[in-house]
This record gives sequence, C-alpha cells and structure tokens, in this order.
Amino acid sequence: MSFITIFLISFGLIFTAELGDKTQLMIFTLALRYGGRPVLAGAMLAFALLSGSAAVIGKGLGELLSPDLITRISAWVFILFGLYMLLRKGGAGEAEQVKPSARAGLIAAFSLIAVSEMGDKTQIATLLLSVKYQSFLPVFLGSLVALSFASFLGILVAGRLHRFIPAKYITPISGVLFILLGAGTIVLA
Repeated sequence: MSFITIFLISFGLIFTAELGDKTQLMIFTLALRYGGRPVLAGAMLAFALLSGSAAVIGKGLGELLSPDLITRISAWVFILFGLYMLLRKGGAGEAEQVKPSARAGLIAAFSLIAVSEMGDKTQIATLLLSVKYQSFLPVFLGSLVALSFASFLGILVAGRLHRFIPAKYITPISGVLFILLGAGTIVLA
C-alpha cells in the first residue's frame, strides 16, 4: 500500500474514534481555561509521544499496565485536577485577576492527555495499524494529524463559548467538568 493510502486509513480511523471522546472534552475544558494555543501545543506533544511510541514499538504502553488500571488512574487525575481548580485561591467565585500562563496550559494539556490517552483506543488503534501495515511514518502522521484536528475542533468550540461565559465562571465550570469527567470515567469503567 502507498504512503498516502496508509496515512488516510490511519487518519480516518483515529479521527472517527476521537470525536466526542473524553480527550476531546478535556481539551475543550482546558481551552476554556488556558486558551487554545498552549492547549493545542501540549496536546500535540502528548499525542506525538503516545502515537509515536505505539507506532515505533509495535506494542503499546497499554501492555505494561492493564487498561482498567490506566482508566482508573486517568479518572482520578481528572477528579484531582478538578478539585484543584475549585479549591485553589481565586478558583471558586472570585474573578480571575490574571489570565493563566500559556506555560501552565501547555503543561496541563500535556500531562493530562499523556496520562488519559495511555492505552486508550486511539493509541491501541495506532499500534495495530502500525503492526498491520509495518509502516511507521504514515501511521504516525495519520494518527497525529487526526488527533490534532479533533483537538483543534474542540478548541474552536471552546473559543466560541468563551465569548459568552464570564471569566469568573470559567475556572469553577472547568473544575466541575473535570470532576464529572473523572467520575463518569470511573462509573463507565
């Protein structure tokens, strides 16, 4: 098969799997808090790390830990991050005096996505596509572009909503969304 065919198959499969996924919801929430650019950059770094490792190694990080354990760890990370957002000074009810830094957004996006995507269906799909086609670059690029594009769509939606949500409510809303996302992940696991 040609490079472009493998790329398009990888892109189509991964993009479809990612739409409406917990990661896209997390990116949406992070973008409300930190803005789109740092969140997209952090997400792309995490996706590159995880997709790259799955495509290169041919066996995913999900084999090192059980998928159930990874799911539970990521759920608790969401809950703890949400609680942090609600309980930190200036988080609940007070207007934000200073916009959070781009660096904080990049780090939050990278770390949360790296934990939550480890062993996720898209990483496993990338691994399987790499094994099936025995081709690193088109599988990796197809996966990375698909995950980045799905993230970009979530950021666009957050950017539109950001215009209608007062700044003082963004941190509490984000905190609650992270807690709900984590609790939902535990319940559905």
